Amino acid sequence: MRLGNSTAGGAARPPVRHWRIHLGAHKTATTHLQETLAAVRGDLLRQGIDFLPSSRVREQALARALGQRRPSARLPILGTARMRAAIEAALTPLRVGPEVVAFSEENILGVPDHMFGVPLYPRAAPNVGRLASLAGRAEVVFFLSIRSYDTLIPSAYAETLKHAPPPPGGFREAWTRLLSAPPSWFDLVARIRAAAPKVPLRIWRQEDYRANARAILEAFCGGALGPLPEISDPTWTRSPSAGAIAEAEALPRDLPHAERLARARAIFAAAEPGADRFRPLDPGEGQRLRALYEADLERIAGAWPDVLMPFEPRDLVA
Repeated sequence: MRLGNSTAGGAARPPVRHWRIHLGAHKTATTHLQETLAAVRGDLLRQGIDFLPSSRVREQALARALGQRRPSARLPILGTARMRAAIEAALTPLRVGPEVVAFSEENILGVPDHMFGVPLYPRAAPNVGRLASLAGRAEVVFFLSIRSYDTLIPSAYAETLKHAPPPPGGFREAWTRLLSAPPSWFDLVARIRAAAPKVPLRIWRQEDYRANARAILEAFCGGALGPLPEISDPTWTRSPSAGAIAEAEALPRDLPHAERLARARAIFAAAEPGADRFRPLDPGEGQRLRALYEADLERIAGAWPDVLMPFEPRDLVA
């Protein structure tokens, strides 16, 4: 991929002076955010803000570039410059021209299966640290959306079924693994802060998103938004039914990834909206996970008072 700052017509683009980057996480209303901002890209451009369409960012394989281990990346000056050049090379062709650029790509943190990793998103820190190389020539702000574990974990399990066969014991085996090392947003935030100590980080809760979408989107983009389009949740991101989960679990284990993804999405989309939702946790397990989430929120607020976006507390019961 050629590095450059010219459009197809030859007009030079000014260098980016401000990057606003949403890191994800998965299953925290990221698709709704991405599709909403893609729909109002024209309005943002008129304010001097360019939101890069997330589908195009993914096509440029930015997350893969960040995950590659280059020997030169270990060199403090040369490595940072080359990583910054690689990132700019991936994103420059998507730019229209404004010097303020925003984009959202949850795979920077890792793939969906990494939500079950130990720790949560085990590869996030090096990827975020490499992304922070952009701060060498521009202002950078990171954004992160998080969600209560009791609703995140079942949703994350459904997402992993689109990409890989289930573990032999299904959800309960994945749950057993989590019991030995529960996920921790506090730990993830600590690793992100350590990897990019000079880059500001702002966090919102998925539970706050629906009632405060405009405020969150404007904070992320750094501009005012006009009327927002009504965007329903895509059928492939909806919470699937228990029957749909069982059907996806039963797909042949040797399916190629593209076929597995297409068939699992079709299964989830065909499920009756009123069917019993996939609720694999008993009330006690859900209560325990909500308590862990609330404790993490308190620890994050205590360690980094300016990181969490303030909204009125909302009920976390699914």
